[in-house]
Amino acid sequence: MSQTTSVRTTPRQKAMGTPVQAKGSMSLPELILVGVGGIIGAGFFLGCGLPISTAGPGVLISFVLGGLITAQVIGSLSSVALDHPVEGAFKVYADMYLGRYLGYMQGWTYYLTSILTISSEAVASAIFVRVWLPHVPLWVLSSGFAALILLINAFGVANFGRIESVMSVIKIAALVGFVVFVALMLFGVRPHTLTNPISMTAGTGFFPHGVTGIFQSMLIVIFSFAGIGVFATAAVELKHPKQLDKGAVLTIVTLTALYVLSIGTLLMILPWSRVSTNISPFVQALQFVHMRALADILNAVILVAAFSVMAGAVFSANQILASLGHTGEAPRLSIRTSRHRHVQYGALLFTTIGIAIFLTLSYVLPSNVYNFLVSASSFLTFFNYFMMLATFLSWRRKNRAKQVSRLAFGQPVSTFLTMAAVLFLAIYALTEREQRLGFYACVAMSALLSIGYFFTRKYKQGMNDANSSG
Repeated sequence: MSQTTSVRTTPRQKAMGTPVQAKGSMSLPELILVGVGGIIGAGFFLGCGLPISTAGPGVLISFVLGGLITAQVIGSLSSVALDHPVEGAFKVYADMYLGRYLGYMQGWTYYLTSILTISSEAVASAIFVRVWLPHVPLWVLSSGFAALILLINAFGVANFGRIESVMSVIKIAALVGFVVFVALMLFGVRPHTLTNPISMTAGTGFFPHGVTGIFQSMLIVIFSFAGIGVFATAAVELKHPKQLDKGAVLTIVTLTALYVLSIGTLLMILPWSRVSTNISPFVQALQFVHMRALADILNAVILVAAFSVMAGAVFSANQILASLGHTGEAPRLSIRTSRHRHVQYGALLFTTIGIAIFLTLSYVLPSNVYNFLVSASSFLTFFNYFMMLATFLSWRRKNRAKQVSRLAFGQPVSTFLTMAAVLFLAIYALTEREQRLGFYACVAMSALLSIGYFFTRKYKQGMNDANSSG
């Protein structure tokens, strides 16, 4: 990987992003911890029920494929990030190598993805709580969680990074603990009514819905890997920037292994055909083997995990919107910051409105609430993945002598294949009726963003003309 001294600072690039030097505040283990823990959220703890019901035991292959696709994206992103450690990260990279329109779209789609993530985590948190409060309406609980996390961000949170690191440890420990508990139970170390594993393929085979079931499950699987933006900023946070590539490799390997092992052990105590999408499959599995006390504990841990992801997503969304505001690509109100607590209240206001709109739409539209939010977010994630890979190819054409991440193995052929896979999976997801609704929402948002770009350009041109005449 290249050193930070390779940053180029042409006038155009300076206008789009400020080169910064390494801050030296993050060690390699901390990067891995934040990377793995920051990605694991309700999208996996609750959302894995959807791909399991679609692909059956074949979902294990789906998560391996998801890991390979994400590895290529992280490799592409970290390669460019270390060469260009600038504020604004991948949005700036798209500006630099794909043009201002695609950079604008990249920034806004990432912001909208964050808003959809917050909304889906709020709904997931409500679903977790309904294990204990089944008669409380879902919309009341999800709205309450969203309001609470917005209030916390409004008043500011000290040591936010430290709190997020603790939450990451809890989430990782929950998955590792689940795997260890099931292994001990199956090997008879702990006496239990279930001493033999359930055959994953009994009566249905490994692919109960055929190989197409894997393709249909990939939209939700990719959602479980979303949140890889940490590697766009890690180049300026690491004490030793050269370790970014090693951290990326260890993160994606650890994450994929956790996903495959936890789901594999899950399917050994709970038949895939009985997995519900109305409760976390991990909680359901513990209830299935009559471990209700442990199920309640795990449900509480998952609730805290979802809450921490939601808090981080609100913070990230506000940062992205404020960045767009500084470049004139979002309303000026978005850059307003309070003097005392330094809270970006302008961006927080827009984020609050966005969450309210998506939560309202999710309950008004005739679709499963959580599935709609996850599907819409996943389609936007596919777009972000595609743009990151395209940015990498453009960067690579101009920087052939520079070393790339080991995760971008086999490039450029592997990069083209990954882009083709992302495009194919996005199109194939349209065969699912409920997922099409999320796609239509994304098309509508993209159209509105394109119209917004036209007016933004006109406004910028008018300002430039006024400055020139003055």
